[in-house]
Amino acid sequence: MTSSAMAPQTRGLHKGACYALFPQVKTVRPPAVPAPVARELVHRAQAHNVLPTKLTRHDDTNFTVSARLSHRHRLFMTEDGRYTASFVLEAIRQTTLLVSHTELGVPLGHHFVMWDMGHHLDAELPPLGPASEGLTLDVEVTDLRRRGAVPSAVALEMTIRAAGRAVGTGSIRFNITSPAAYTRIRGSLPTSGDPDLAAALPAPVDPLTVHHTRVCDVVLAASDRPGRWQLRADPANTLLFDRVNDHIPAMVLVEAAQQATGLTAPRGRFVSSSSRMNFSRYVELDQPCWIEAHEDTTEDGTPSVRVTGHQNEQLAFVIEFADTAAR
Repeated sequence: MTSSAMAPQTRGLHKGACYALFPQVKTVRPPAVPAPVARELVHRAQAHNVLPTKLTRHDDTNFTVSARLSHRHRLFMTEDGRYTASFVLEAIRQTTLLVSHTELGVPLGHHFVMWDMGHHLDAELPPLGPASEGLTLDVEVTDLRRRGAVPSAVALEMTIRAAGRAVGTGSIRFNITSPAAYTRIRGSLPTSGDPDLAAALPAPVDPLTVHHTRVCDVVLAASDRPGRWQLRADPANTLLFDRVNDHIPAMVLVEAAQQATGLTAPRGRFVSSSSRMNFSRYVELDQPCWIEAHEDTTEDGTPSVRVTGHQNEQLAFVIEFADTAAR
């Protein structure tokens, strides 16, 4: 796919605009959902972006977290009202933050450096509807290392439940850095609050090709060769940048991988029922990041798409989505 081939599809789209490509239809009011936990416990500024609603402690290493479906979050729902992989992965990420702050002794203000994350669903989650109960995640701390009294590295394994039955698993591994150490490592960098970043956004691919209706939700721009795109992330979109950040958030990279997967997978419905991802470097806001995607298969023959991100010719992340329903 070349830049010239995409030009007719993106002509007239304002680079930083967040508007619908066609009028929004009136929808039925969603069912009432439980109140979320405190925003700061999951590093969110907007209450409607908070997923966990309750944490239950079983012992020092085992917990259960309930997570709601955020009805206002366009990136977490498909057109037919089903959960996306991003919803499951964000539930895993926010569960990690909640458990770490409330149960493992990580002070607020510390930074989480994610290395690995993944999920696997044995069955597609039930569609959104009046009887939707969200998810519950049974969490086990499988590795915990401390620097003094504060954790410095943690690994968690999770069993994902929907409507009371186990439907899959999740995992995550991360380091924890104090504010002072983070400043020493990162220094002073541009942040998503810089207005020049929005002005420099490249033109998006056609939103409809990545199953979106709003330009600001598109995180890929066309490049000069097939299977390769430039990352674009609108800092004004609070679904992507809930708060000011000095790098591209990991969940924006997950969304880029999902969109690249949709553009790469064979025609038809690709259900991202499992994922594996590794983050090796921060992706900076003010430098081009190039996304590439290739069809692949997992060790057991499951169709998959492997997505990589490179910045300054260095590998920044690898994300693989697999479609177990297609076996």
